[in-house]
Amino acid sequence: MTDQKPKAFDFGGEEERPATPPAPPDGPRAFDFGDEETPAAPSGPPRALSFDDLPPAPAPGAQVKALFDSEDHPAVRDALAMARADHPALADHAEERLAALFRRILPVKLSLVTEWAEKPLMEQAALLQPITELVLTFSQMGVPAQLEAALESSKPATGVFDKLFRRPLPLAQHKHTLSASRAQLLQLMADSEGAVGMLEASAQNLALHGAVLAVVSKLAGGADAALQDALVQRRTLIQQAVRQAELSILQMGQVRQQAADLIGQVSSFLTVTLPALELAQAQGGK
Repeated sequence: MTDQKPKAFDFGGEEERPATPPAPPDGPRAFDFGDEETPAAPSGPPRALSFDDLPPAPAPGAQVKALFDSEDHPAVRDALAMARADHPALADHAEERLAALFRRILPVKLSLVTEWAEKPLMEQAALLQPITELVLTFSQMGVPAQLEAALESSKPATGVFDKLFRRPLPLAQHKHTLSASRAQLLQLMADSEGAVGMLEASAQNLALHGAVLAVVSKLAGGADAALQDALVQRRTLIQQAVRQAELSILQMGQVRQQAADLIGQVSSFLTVTLPALELAQAQGGK
């Protein structure tokens, strides 16, 4: 035996612990969400927390997302049901457009009502101008007076006064004048057809906007007085604009009817009456 004394609780030589912890074993670990990447350090000096940074504006021409993704939203669904009951004719052929308009105005706000249908109103005002100009052009042409003068010039002088002072224009000049007027009338018919078509489409669009406001007014029955007044004023404005368009279309229809009649009369004079008068004058000059 040796003189070396055993150490207390000496279980033999202990292994030295490594300086770095061992790598985790392969295989699933509890709450293993993967190795997280260390976020990159921001470049530049740190910035203070700011709530003023806004997302970038959409590019010009980009489609803006509707207020609601579909007409299944309760407010839109209720509005469509009321529109079908109150305006069945509009709902039958323009239900999708009505739904799109309801998504834009619901939930109703004063700022939305005061600007409602502003662009269609301005567009219609611009479309009324060509109609007014065409009506004025037609009245200034004086085609009935031209026809009457041409027919009067073909009649022989009946009295001493007519024989002394009457200086009728030659038939050739009447022919030139009436031919030019007929071309103007044909151009007026073509221009008015396009102008009336665009104005009719504009009036229909405004009627849809007015129907939407009528439905929204019912849905917003318990709204404050300012919103109720704005709804009434906007609906009245749209109704007046639609009525003005209807009157202009009616007036243009009357002008087109008169122009069509005059085209027929001028054509009859140039192709039937005038050749007969020229033949009569030629035979009388022999």
